[in-house]
Amino acid sequence: MFFEKYLDTFDYNLLLDNYDNDFLETMDEGNFIQILNVFKKYNFYFTDDIILNFLEIFLLEPEFVERKIIDLQKQLGDNFAYLIGNDLRYLNQIG
Repeated sequence: MFFEKYLDTFDYNLLLDNYDNDFLETMDEGNFIQILNVFKKYNFYFTDDIILNFLEIFLLEPEFVERKIIDLQKQLGDNFAYLIGNDLRYLNQIG
Protein backbone atom coordinates (compact mmCIF):
# COMPACT_ATOMS: atom_id res chain seq x y z
CA MET A 1 0.00 0.00 0.00
CA PHE A 2 1.39 3.37 -1.01
CA PHE A 3 0.38 5.25 2.17
CA GLU A 4 3.59 4.14 3.87
CA LYS A 5 5.43 6.66 1.69
CA TYR A 6 3.42 9.59 3.04
CA LEU A 7 2.88 8.74 6.70
CA ASP A 8 5.17 7.80 9.55
CA THR A 9 4.78 4.34 11.06
CA PHE A 10 2.50 5.48 13.87
CA ASP A 11 0.11 7.35 11.54
CA TYR A 12 0.19 4.52 9.00
CA ASN A 13 -0.93 2.09 11.70
CA LEU A 14 -3.68 4.52 12.72
CA LEU A 15 -4.82 4.64 9.11
CA LEU A 16 -5.03 0.86 9.03
CA ASP A 17 -7.11 0.98 12.22
CA ASN A 18 -9.41 3.73 10.91
CA TYR A 19 -10.17 2.33 7.45
CA ASP A 20 -11.06 -1.02 5.96
CA ASN A 21 -8.24 -2.60 3.96
CA ASP A 22 -10.52 -3.11 0.93
CA PHE A 23 -11.30 0.60 0.90
CA LEU A 24 -7.61 1.51 1.16
CA GLU A 25 -6.81 -0.76 -1.78
CA THR A 26 -9.24 1.21 -4.00
CA MET A 27 -7.32 4.46 -3.54
CA ASP A 28 -5.45 5.79 -6.57
CA GLU A 29 -1.98 7.06 -5.68
CA GLY A 30 -1.87 9.57 -8.54
CA ASN A 31 -5.13 11.21 -7.47
CA PHE A 32 -4.00 11.07 -3.84
CA ILE A 33 -0.78 12.94 -4.67
CA GLN A 34 -2.62 15.58 -6.70
CA ILE A 35 -5.02 16.32 -3.86
CA LEU A 36 -2.22 16.24 -1.29
CA ASN A 37 -0.43 18.86 -3.39
CA VAL A 38 -3.57 21.02 -3.49
CA PHE A 39 -3.67 21.01 0.31
CA LYS A 40 0.03 21.88 0.46
CA LYS A 41 -0.48 24.69 -2.09
CA TYR A 42 -2.87 26.34 0.36
CA ASN A 43 -0.53 25.82 3.33
CA PHE A 44 -2.48 23.09 5.05
CA TYR A 45 0.14 22.06 7.60
CA PHE A 46 -2.01 19.22 8.99
CA THR A 47 -2.21 16.92 5.97
CA ASP A 48 -1.56 13.83 8.11
CA ASP A 49 -4.70 14.64 10.09
CA ILE A 50 -6.67 15.04 6.87
CA ILE A 51 -5.45 11.67 5.62
CA LEU A 52 -6.30 9.97 8.91
CA ASN A 53 -9.76 11.49 9.31
CA PHE A 54 -11.00 12.55 5.87
CA LEU A 55 -9.46 10.05 3.46
CA GLU A 56 -12.64 10.09 1.39
CA ILE A 57 -11.65 13.54 0.11
CA PHE A 58 -8.82 11.84 -1.78
CA LEU A 59 -11.38 10.01 -3.93
CA LEU A 60 -12.66 13.31 -5.37
CA GLU A 61 -11.38 15.16 -8.41
CA PRO A 62 -8.46 17.49 -7.54
CA GLU A 63 -10.11 20.44 -9.31
CA PHE A 64 -13.28 19.98 -7.25
CA VAL A 65 -11.25 19.87 -4.02
CA GLU A 66 -9.40 23.04 -4.97
CA ARG A 67 -12.66 24.87 -5.73
CA LYS A 68 -14.01 23.85 -2.32
CA ILE A 69 -10.82 25.05 -0.63
CA ILE A 70 -11.16 28.40 -2.41
CA ASP A 71 -14.77 28.59 -1.18
CA LEU A 72 -13.56 27.97 2.38
CA GLN A 73 -10.92 30.65 1.94
CA LYS A 74 -13.59 33.16 0.88
CA GLN A 75 -15.82 32.12 3.76
CA LEU A 76 -13.17 32.14 6.50
CA GLY A 77 -10.69 34.78 5.36
CA ASP A 78 -6.93 34.88 5.00
CA ASN A 79 -6.17 32.69 8.00
CA PHE A 80 -8.51 29.94 6.77
CA ALA A 81 -5.86 27.18 6.88
CA TYR A 82 -5.16 27.94 10.54
CA LEU A 83 -8.88 27.96 11.35
CA ILE A 84 -9.45 24.66 9.57
CA GLY A 85 -6.42 23.17 11.30
CA ASN A 86 -8.04 23.98 14.62
CA ASP A 87 -11.45 22.66 13.59
CA LEU A 88 -11.30 19.94 10.96
CA ARG A 89 -15.08 19.85 10.76
CA TYR A 90 -14.78 22.55 8.09
CA LEU A 91 -13.48 19.80 5.80
CA ASN A 92 -16.96 18.28 5.76
CA GLN A 93 -17.78 21.07 3.29
CA ILE A 94 -15.36 19.56 0.78
CA GLY A 95 -16.85 16.09 0.55
